[in-house]
Parts: sequence; structure tokens; C-alpha cells
Amino acid sequence: MDEKRVLKKSPQVVSRKIEGEVILIPLYKSSDDLSYIYTLNETAVNAWELIDGKKRLGQIKEELMKTYNISDEKLAKQLDGLIKDLKSIKAIV
Repeated sequence: MDEKRVLKKSPQVVSRKIEGEVILIPLYKSSDDLSYIYTLNETAVNAWELIDGKKRLGQIKEELMKTYNISDEKLAKQLDGLIKDLKSIKAIV
């Protein structure tokens, strides 16, 4: 994981908090296709909220480490997976 990298949310994806859950809706997909709505789990929501186009990935990881009782290695692996998923749906640039 490149801890110096800064991530930015894509303007082509909007997020909405509905009843305590965060969903991501790609604007480049048809609104008729509900299979293109993504729901984030609690950890992913916290990471998503930290992605602001200013914080480095290492800073995001540090903030998440304060919240969760998890090893550095395991968090890095989960964060890498989340970033890969968010890139695949064009939610981050």
C-alpha cells in the first residue's frame, strides 16, 4: 500500500446515508439498474468518510487504527481491498 498516496472521491459517484447505511450510486450507470447501487459496511463507511482529497492513505489508516482493534497488517490488507473495490466502480480517482 502506498501510504503517501492521496485519494479523491470521483464526481461520477454520489453517496447517500440512509437509515445509518451509506450507499454509493454511480452516475455513469442507468438509474433503472439497481444492481449498480453499492452498500458500504461500517469500516468502509469510516474509510469513505476519511477520503477527502487531502489525507494521505497512511493518515486514513492511522485514523482507522484508532477506531478498530485490528493489527496493522490486517487493516492494510482490508484497506487495499476496499480501495481496489472503490476503483473498480470508479468511486475514487
